[in-house]
Amino acid sequence: MKARRRSWRARRARRGVLILGLAASAVAWSGAAQAQTAIRGLQAAAVSWGDNYDSLLGNGSGTDSALYGGVSGLGSGVSQVTAGHTFALALKSDGTVWAWGDNGNGQLGDGSNFSSSVPVQVAGLSGVTQVTAGDSTGYALRSDGTVWAWGLNQYGQLGDESLVLSRVPVQVDGLTGVTQIAAGEYFGLALRSDGTVRSWGYNEDGELGDGTSGPEAFTDVPVQVSGLTRVTMIAAGGDNAMAARTQSLYSTLTTLVTWGPDAYGELGTGTSITYTLTPVAVTAIPAGSIRSMSMGGLETAMVLFTDGSVWEWGDPGYGQIPGAPANRGVAMPTETMAPGSGITQVSAGYTHVLALRSNGTVLAWGDDDIGELGNGTTTSVLSGPVQVTGLSNATQVAAGAGYSLAIHETLSIRQL
Repeated sequence: MKARRRSWRARRARRGVLILGLAASAVAWSGAAQAQTAIRGLQAAAVSWGDNYDSLLGNGSGTDSALYGGVSGLGSGVSQVTAGHTFALALKSDGTVWAWGDNGNGQLGDGSNFSSSVPVQVAGLSGVTQVTAGDSTGYALRSDGTVWAWGLNQYGQLGDESLVLSRVPVQVDGLTGVTQIAAGEYFGLALRSDGTVRSWGYNEDGELGDGTSGPEAFTDVPVQVSGLTRVTMIAAGGDNAMAARTQSLYSTLTTLVTWGPDAYGELGTGTSITYTLTPVAVTAIPAGSIRSMSMGGLETAMVLFTDGSVWEWGDPGYGQIPGAPANRGVAMPTETMAPGSGITQVSAGYTHVLALRSNGTVLAWGDDDIGELGNGTTTSVLSGPVQVTGLSNATQVAAGAGYSLAIHETLSIRQL
């Protein structure tokens, strides 16, 4: 399992020399002389930085960049970005979905087998409210509560009982009333409006949380995660999943549960238990109101509370958990940012972490050998955050396998 998940690093040896790209700049407002002939507004655009081997930056090139730059062709109105292993997705405010990167397994969803260095529209999707991405499988949640998937289907990731990859979206069987989706490397996760959770796909180490597992085990239709009710938020990454649930019907305070393997303490139970087939409680973390949570591709978990405190646990091997020894896992949740930090969203990638601040700037820490921290260098940060150079007015971040995405609001001027 470990070798399979870490295989993304091998492909990086074939890349060219890192180029430090120019950061995108906002449109300037020229002053009172135009006040009666132009209307100012904000446009939400996607930006990217880091590894561009599979054209993951979406800028029309294959050149890495340690400074952020724009994703080509999406224009304004981007409402969400998500970073898969071999491809990336963007959701626009009109409900359409766009994809770029590798397309060897149909993960771009445009009906072709051609990879793309710029975004292409995922076929046949409208009314989408959320997107997420696994290794080579994309998922979309529509406003009617149904879930759609496309791409690799070797382990039933599409949830359509076919085990055949699809280059266009197909509906995940039997899912209705879904309010949130998440994706691990080879499995999908869905939160329903009744507070229960469904899962499907790969299940060798208990990724599905339904009490079953086995060598090369999987299920190609959704099953219910055991024992979960009153769930308010879900996250998944690599081979692990996490859920937040309220303490009672009348409480807003939440407790956390996790399931799957536990090689580096990523279950947060305080001890390494190898793996669990059903959800177990995360220990030594306060009950509170959770604002954001994320699980990385390489065994790192993060939770952000509404008071601004950030807690992390799991694999610190690339500096993802500031101050933790790199040679052993962190099985007990550790507060890495205190209340009042101003953090509004967190995202754990494979070996680096992003945090969005309330002032629109972005912090990053962890591995940086391809420029994924976005500060103009390729120096990893083991002791704490650095600021992504020049990026302001960000509204969302997504950390992937050696690359990063964000939504950046810039000033737009329209002549009357």
